[in-house]
Amino acid sequence: MSTATTPSRIAPSSFAFGLVGLTFFLMVFGSTVRVHGAGLACPDWPLCFGEVVPAYEFKVYLEFGHRVVAGFVSLGFVGLFGWTWRNGMLGRVRGLGMWFALAALALCTQVVLGGLTVLELLAEWTVASHLVTGNTFCCLLLMIALTLREAEAPRTRTETTHVARAVALVAMVLVPMQVVMGGLVSASEAGLACGTWPGCNGDVWFPTFSGLVGLQVMHRIMAYTVAAVLLVNAFVQRGEGRITARLTGGLVCVQVALGVANVMLQLPAEVTLLHSAGADALMLCSAWTLRAVFDAPLAAAPKASHLGVPVEAK
Repeated sequence: MSTATTPSRIAPSSFAFGLVGLTFFLMVFGSTVRVHGAGLACPDWPLCFGEVVPAYEFKVYLEFGHRVVAGFVSLGFVGLFGWTWRNGMLGRVRGLGMWFALAALALCTQVVLGGLTVLELLAEWTVASHLVTGNTFCCLLLMIALTLREAEAPRTRTETTHVARAVALVAMVLVPMQVVMGGLVSASEAGLACGTWPGCNGDVWFPTFSGLVGLQVMHRIMAYTVAAVLLVNAFVQRGEGRITARLTGGLVCVQVALGVANVMLQLPAEVTLLHSAGADALMLCSAWTLRAVFDAPLAAAPKASHLGVPVEAK
C-alpha cells in the first residue's frame, strides 16, 4: 500500500537565511573586486562600457559579476517581501514590517552608493559608506530571518542579565565603527602607513594622530578595543547569545592575527581579502548576539530582607 506524500515547501526563514548567505558572499565578492583593483573596470553605471553584457576581460568581469550578484540579491529581497506579504505574515508577525522597511531603505541607499562609487572614482566617502551600508543591509536581512524563524517555531530562551545586554550593545556600536575605519584605511591606501607592528614605523606605538599614519594608528587602537570588548562579551553571555558571542570572540582573535599579517607581509591579496571577510563576519555575528540577548528574558533579581538576607520567592 503506497501513501501519498505532500511536496515539501521551503520555509520563509530558510529562504531568508539563504539570502543572508548570498549577501555575505556579495560583500566578500566586493572585497575581491577592490583587492584586485577592479573597482573602476566598468567606468560607467548602470551599464558597463555602455553595454548590458560587456566583452570579456578579467577585471571587467569581476566588477560586472559583482553587479550581477547584487541584482540577484535585490530580486531575492523583493521576492521574500512578496512571499511574506502574500501569506499575511507582514501584519501578523510582530516587528517583521519594520525590519523589511529598514532593509528596503538600506538596499536603496546601497544601490545609489554603488553607482556613486563608480561615478565619483572610488572617493573615500563613497567606498566607506558603501561598505558599512552593505553590512547594515546584511544584518537587517538576518533580523528578518530570525524573526521569521521565531514565528515558525517559537523558542524557549535562557535568561540573561543587564550586564550581558550592555556588553552586547557596546560591541554592536564598536564593530560598525571599526568597519568604517577599515573602509577609510583601505580607500585612502593607508594600510601600510605603519609598516611595522606592534610599533608604528619604529618603537613608538602611537606616534601621531594626523594624516595617513594617524588613520592607521586609530584603526589599531579601535581594533584593540573591539577585541577586548568581544572577548568580554564571549565570557558574559549565556544561552543562544553565548554561542554567537563565543564565535565572535574566536573570530576577533583571527582578525587581529590577519591584521598583523597584512602589515608584516605587505598587504598580500589573499590576507587582505580574508581580513575584509572577517570584518563582515564580526558585524553579522555581533548583530546575532545582540538580537539573542534582547530576545531572552531578564533574570529576576533576588529579593532581600531588611537584614540583607535573601528571601525565597513564594
